[in-house]
Amino acid sequence: MSSEKVPWFVVERSEALAGLLLTSRKDVEVRGESKKDDGVDFIVAVNEGEPLPTRLFVVQVKGTTSSDPSEWMKGVKDIFQPRPSTVFLPACVFVVNVRDNRALYAWVAEPSVEGQQAVLRFPPPVNFHDLDESAVDEIVNRVKAWYDVLHRQPIPTAG
Repeated sequence: MSSEKVPWFVVERSEALAGLLLTSRKDVEVRGESKKDDGVDFIVAVNEGEPLPTRLFVVQVKGTTSSDPSEWMKGVKDIFQPRPSTVFLPACVFVVNVRDNRALYAWVAEPSVEGQQAVLRFPPPVNFHDLDESAVDEIVNRVKAWYDVLHRQPIPTAG
């Protein structure tokens, strides 16, 4: 994928395939955020039975028709510029090749549990992994573990 505009059908198909993978789990709700072009395509809620799910993460979906990573990396490299001051939720990018229905993912803001602290890491090396139902399980489980620790952390107060 180059810097030129991606055809509408590539965008729609890639988002549909990403949404299908995410909703393979019964505890995941996907909300589309296509109103703005701010890098968030989906807000994903992990529903643990609460009336209003609070375990959220965001996904940006990039569609491509190329299987050459050097080609589509041009379209996603700006996503990986660390901006920790503007990211407060775990975030992934999904790259979906609509020609062969193959999908990959990488963390932009990776949830990590270190000791008793929930930390968001902004990985400098971009490591893409195959995206399938087991990868979605891994993503959701990492997000859940992060929130389990985050909910126990004291909230700093001013004054």
